[in-house]
Amino acid sequence: MSKNTSLILGSLFILTSGLIYSIERLSSYVYWLAQTNTGSWQTNPDVSFFDNIFTLLFIIIGIVFIVIAFKEKP
Repeated sequence: MSKNTSLILGSLFILTSGLIYSIERLSSYVYWLAQTNTGSWQTNPDVSFFDNIFTLLFIIIGIVFIVIAFKEKP
């Protein structure tokens, strides 16, 4: 695997991790907003970056690919 391929894959995994986190956070707030309009949930939703296993897994895989890319000799 070439250096460019590893960098691209690492970047894609990290971007995918951010996209998954953003979608999860958005859906949590929409769900919270729907429940506050009915009066059943009064606290803000707590969304942590490490709650979703795929977000953490993709960020680790992305970092590994980037480290591999920088350790490869051109």
